[in-house]
Amino acid sequence: DIGFTSTYSSTQQRDDMQKQVARSQMILGGLAAMSLFVSALNIMNTMTMAIYERTREIGIMKVLGCELGNIRRMFLMESGFIGLIGGLIGDAISLLVGWILNNISAILAVFGVGADVDLSGMMGGGYYYYGGASTAISIIPPWLLLGALAFGTLIGLLSGVGPAGKAVKISALEAIRHD
Repeated sequence: DIGFTSTYSSTQQRDDMQKQVARSQMILGGLAAMSLFVSALNIMNTMTMAIYERTREIGIMKVLGCELGNIRRMFLMESGFIGLIGGLIGDAISLLVGWILNNISAILAVFGVGADVDLSGMMGGGYYYYGGASTAISIIPPWLLLGALAFGTLIGLLSGVGPAGKAVKISALEAIRHD
């Protein structure tokens, strides 16, 4: 009424930023889901090929009296181990990228780029720092690293359930004749 055509508050700016962050999280979550799906399919394919290559061994184990649960357990442990290795590699890559992000100014200074260098991250600070103000860009808590290992192992185990079931259903006599 007094001549202002529009008003703007910091709440509106915050809402816009929250929507943008939500969109980014959805995109990154979708990419992560697709990557997880592809890795699960790769583990299933690897285990199926392992069963195909060891069909004769499975038949011999059955003829010698090995319990079906032991055969299933053997393949489930192998697929879980593949998932664990994937989790370890993922943790190592994320720690490396986090270290690079936290020390980017010092790394650039080594190559002669950038005038001001902050060496506070070179002392290892930032990864597990929880109190006060931190200059770290990437902070990876230990529980997240352990969670990634557990999640990778779980995905490996779940991906191995189908192939392990196929291994148990193989006929012993046909498996022995298999080349």
